[in-house]
This record gives sequence, C-alpha cells and structure tokens, in this order.
Amino acid sequence: MDSAWKWKATFIAAIALLCGYALVPSVVYFRMSPDVRNDNKAFEAQNPKWASQKHLNLGLDLQGGVHLVMGVEVDKAVRDKAVRRADEVKDELARKEIKDIDVVSDPDQGTVTVTGKTAAATKAARKEAEDYFQDMFTSGSTGESFSLKFRDASVKALKDSAVDQAIKTIRNRVDQWGVSEPTIARRGADAILVQLPGFKDPEKAKELLGRTAQLEFKIVDDDDQSVKDLSSQLPPGITIGYDSFEGAGGAAASSPYLKGKDRKALQEFANLHKPKDREFGIEKMAVRPGEDSAYRTWLLKPQEGMTGEYIQDARVSFDNSPGAAGRPYTSLTFNRMGADIFQKLTKEHVKKRMAIVLDDTVDSAPVIQAEIAGGNAQITLGGLKPAQQVLTEARDLALVLKSGSLPAPVRILEERSVGASLGPELVRKGTIAAIIGFLLVVAFMIFYYRLSGAIADVALAFNGIMVLAAMAGLGSTLTLPGIAGLVLTLGMAVDANVLINERIREELRTGKSVRSAVQAGYDKVFWTIFDGHVTALVAGVVIRSYGSGPVQGFATTLIIGLLASMFTSIVVTRAIIEFFVESGKLERISI
Repeated sequence: MDSAWKWKATFIAAIALLCGYALVPSVVYFRMSPDVRNDNKAFEAQNPKWASQKHLNLGLDLQGGVHLVMGVEVDKAVRDKAVRRADEVKDELARKEIKDIDVVSDPDQGTVTVTGKTAAATKAARKEAEDYFQDMFTSGSTGESFSLKFRDASVKALKDSAVDQAIKTIRNRVDQWGVSEPTIARRGADAILVQLPGFKDPEKAKELLGRTAQLEFKIVDDDDQSVKDLSSQLPPGITIGYDSFEGAGGAAASSPYLKGKDRKALQEFANLHKPKDREFGIEKMAVRPGEDSAYRTWLLKPQEGMTGEYIQDARVSFDNSPGAAGRPYTSLTFNRMGADIFQKLTKEHVKKRMAIVLDDTVDSAPVIQAEIAGGNAQITLGGLKPAQQVLTEARDLALVLKSGSLPAPVRILEERSVGASLGPELVRKGTIAAIIGFLLVVAFMIFYYRLSGAIADVALAFNGIMVLAAMAGLGSTLTLPGIAGLVLTLGMAVDANVLINERIREELRTGKSVRSAVQAGYDKVFWTIFDGHVTALVAGVVIRSYGSGPVQGFATTLIIGLLASMFTSIVVTRAIIEFFVESGKLERISI
C-alpha cells in the first residue's frame, strides 16, 4: 500500500465542498416559513447570490397540495372526429367532381354514411373514399349507400392522441403557475394524474385545467428595434439577446429580444415597455440538461393573425424529396374557411416570422417562405439537429397544434386536498424515524466493530449528506417514501462495511499484517459489494421507469443512495484506514 490515500483524501474533500455548496439553498428553503416557501422571489431574496438556485422540494404528502385524477372522454373525441370526417369526405368528393352524393355523419355511432342518387355515383364515391380515407373501412353497403367507420387501430390511435393532447395542454398551463415539481402523468387508458404540491385551491385548479386552451398564429414584428433602447433600464436577471434569420431577398436579418430566468418578472417588464399596438409573447428557451429554465420575448402584432379553431388536423410527415433523406416535419390541415384566411395571411407576410402561440406561450416562430394555399401547410424544424431529435420536436409540435382546445371534455374522477397541517406532521415523524434509525445503526457499529465501526459511521454520515446534496442539485422532490428510501440506503451502506470488516477479520486470523489484511479485505470483497449494489440499482431503475408519484421518489432516493454507498464504503472508509496505517498510528486494528 502506498500514499494513494492522499489523493483519495483530496478527492473526498472536494466532494464534501461540492455537497456543502449544493445543500446551502435547501437549508435556506427549509428555514423559510411554509406560507412563503413556494414564493420564488422570497427564496431568491434570502438565498446567497453565489449559491445554486436549486433545492430540495417537498412532495404532495409532505407540504400539502392538490391531487386530481382527470378522466378524458375519449369516445367523444372519436365522435367529433367522425363529424369532421363527414366534411372532409364532402370536400374530397367535390374535388374529384363526383356529384349527386349526400354525406351524413352519425356522432353516436361514429360513422359517416354516403348516399348516391345513382348506383354509378355511389360506386365512384366508395372507391374514392376507400383510396383516400384508409383509416376507415366501408360497411353496410347497399346499391345506393355505404357507411364509413374507423378501424379499430384508428380508434385506438385517436383515443391515445386525445389523452396525449390533454396532457400537453394541462402541462402548459401548470408550468405557468410556478408549482414546484408537479406530477402530470397518464393513468390507464383514458385518465390523467395531476399532483400540484403547495397549490392550495382545488376549485381554481379544476377550473383552469378543464378550460379550453387557445391556439393562435401571430405575425412577429422584426422591424421594431425598440428593445435595444431598454439596455439602460434592464432590471437584474433580464438581458438583451439577438437572433438572426433569412429575411426578404435572402438577406440576413437580426432582431433583438429580452431574456431572463423568471418568466413573471420578464413578462411584467416587457408589458411596461411594449410599443403601441404591439404585445410581447413569451417562449421557454431550449437549455442544456441540468441548466435552469430560461425565457425570451417575441414582439407580436395582435391584429394580424388567426386562431387555431380552423385547424382540422396536425401530424408528422416526412420529406422524401431528393436530398431531404426523409426528414420529418409537422403538417397542418385547415378547414375551408381557415385555408382562405391562412392563404391571405401568408401571402401578405412572406419572409416574415409567424409565432405559434398556445396558452399565451410561444411554441415556435418559423419563417413564412411563400404563400401557402390549399388549406395545407408544413412547418420544417431542426436545422442541423439529429433526425431523431427533429422527429421528437415535430411530434411535440403536432400535439401543441392539435391542442388548441382540449380534444375532449375532462371530468374529475378523484379529488383530494392534502392539508397544510398534515405535511409538517409527516415531516416531523419521518425525520424522527430517520434519526432514530441512524443512531441505532451508529451505536451498533461502534459496539460491535469498535474503531472500524466508528470509521464506518463517519462514512455513513457522509453518505447521507451526499444523497441529500445530489437530490438538491437535481431539484428533486422529497416525499415520505423518499425518506424511507434514504433510511434503506443508509442500512445498505452499513451492510457493505460489515462485509469489509468481516473480511479483514478473516485476513488477520491468517497472521497477515494490518496493512496486508486491510488491502486484501477491500480487494477481495469489492466484487461482492459491486454485484449487490448493481442488482439493487437495476430494481431501482425499473421502479422509477414504471412507477409514478411517491413511488418514483422512493426509487430516485434509492438509486442515488446506492451510488453514494459504493463510494463511501469502498473509497471513504479505505482512505481513513489507510491514513492511520501509513502514518504509523495503527499498529493493530480494532475490529
């Protein structure tokens, strides 16, 4: 054994400092009054400027809040689609100049019935419908009429899409409320779980989540440069940025915008300085993994645009033209009136940018390349991004465009409000349980393993600090099952030290020196500890992938704790023992 423990000690000290840095905001957060704990401005005022802005959050079971399970009436989404499909069939048959045809929808049955005045007209209409509307099949055919009904796979896709759109719409709204770590997840085939920690008004939550969203298309005013004049008035946290795009005639164009991390503060400042007859839209900017959210402004012309009520469909398509290599894009279909409005809008604003706004949030702002006629449009995304990333963005945008209004009504299946008094009580009891468990383990290790047990206890305390620091750095939510996961990982950390100490004992019984016994003990038990932790990690990953809510909180704590346990049991304790051995202060080990 050499002086490698010095390098290990330096590394451990660096980890300890990093943990302290990560935990400072959480200490500030938990010292705040529960009434103002979720106020971002109050937290920023008390949190040191040099410290991170991320901290541990309390879950619904610890700080109270609103728990809702919302059912999406997916059958109505299918019925509404059948009604719209009747209009599509009429338009397609008229485009093909197939006359003497009557098209009627039956919302209750989800069918479209086509009746011809002559057998020839019915036959031609049926052939066209089967070729063009392949997500439906013909049934109930007679000499003069036939029915169109969605295939089973199409019905399933429509229902899944309805739930996905509702989740997207709900998430957009919740993001604007500033709720810390909300849970919005699919439950079963047609329900959505919504948990809002710290949100105290269930009636308001139900009203806002069930309200129809508003989708709008608005022209961006890139000619106005007045944002530049605000440079001397900018409050802390707000800066000016510039983006470039291809303008008229292919010339490079540049437009200034405001950006900041606090959406509310950015919106308030922008509204105070907006030019006449203009408005500022806010977009959530793309950031790298681990970075804080950031927002930017768009200067919009509110009088020039249209709403999303005219969109019939939005879907992902692929460009198969030469050189495009099947690149994905988002394809839009408008109804007849919408097609006329959109054509006029794009004709008047070629080479201008058009913002797509959902729930007062700008989702994207593509450049209008040419007049768009015919009721169909496409939005090309990605630039030089990988094809898979572009495909994901195209799918998300299609969901946004289709979620201009909720695709189907939602109803409250389950409602639960966790009171503020329950949270602190659970925190107190959970904390007491964790402390008692920790102290019992510490006492046992010292009693049974003496000095080696005391060293293991030091590593155990460091393990707990590392787990909390890692969760704080990730902005994780601490739940009651999460506290249970923390206690469990502390027990597993001790288990690893028990294996090491018992192995060292065996090596000492064979007559080896302290130095040789310590080295052999750690080396020979390494793979046993590694295998045990890896199997538990696999279980934790599976639980986190398929669980939801508190179950995910337990799994997150377990995974972080297992990684910290391997580090403290194999690296930290070994570095401490090697220090004593190398310094000559330990001629015989107390174990």
